[in-house]
Amino acid sequence: MNPPLENNSNSKSDKKKSDIVIGVSISTLNNPFFVKIKQGIEDEAKRQGVKVKFADAQDDAAKQANDIDDLIQQNVDYLIVNPTDSDAISGSIQIANDQNIPVITLDREVSKGKVASFIASDNVKGGEMGAQLIVDEIGKDAKVAELEGIPGASATRERGKGFHNIADKSLDVVSKQSAKFNRTEGLNVTQKYYPSAS
Repeated sequence: MNPPLENNSNSKSDKKKSDIVIGVSISTLNNPFFVKIKQGIEDEAKRQGVKVKFADAQDDAAKQANDIDDLIQQNVDYLIVNPTDSDAISGSIQIANDQNIPVITLDREVSKGKVASFIASDNVKGGEMGAQLIVDEIGKDAKVAELEGIPGASATRERGKGFHNIADKSLDVVSKQSAKFNRTEGLNVTQKYYPSAS
């Protein structure tokens, strides 16, 4: 968090830290991973002495666009966004750009708009590792059902690409279905294929 606060060239750099407000839009707080991200942001904001406003998009792209617009209307100084849909929120990111609000994206990219920083793991590599684990543990040509993330999210596309880099040569993908990065949906989809999974 230090570089954006210290290196921003517009008038925000003249503010006292205690007056800085960071708006954060998270795709969902119904996922332990994003709950941890929220906690990490809260902890760092407290250490830095800045204020944070959170919005939970609940995996709804339209709600997230509205949430971001609301945060912009509240005159946040910085915006951290974990996109639900990389295309759907591009307009909101461009509005933030027009207002000179620096945008940082987490875990997933946006399709359009200027982003000051993008923080994520290597999703393509993660997809490759997942497929390779199946090959190593079950064997080549194993029949697998692929559970995808949220349609439209960059992480879904990237992990899928990585998965298929290995799977297309080494596995038999018999089905593909979205579980929207949601554990409950993932279990429900899995139970359709393997009723004994319940």
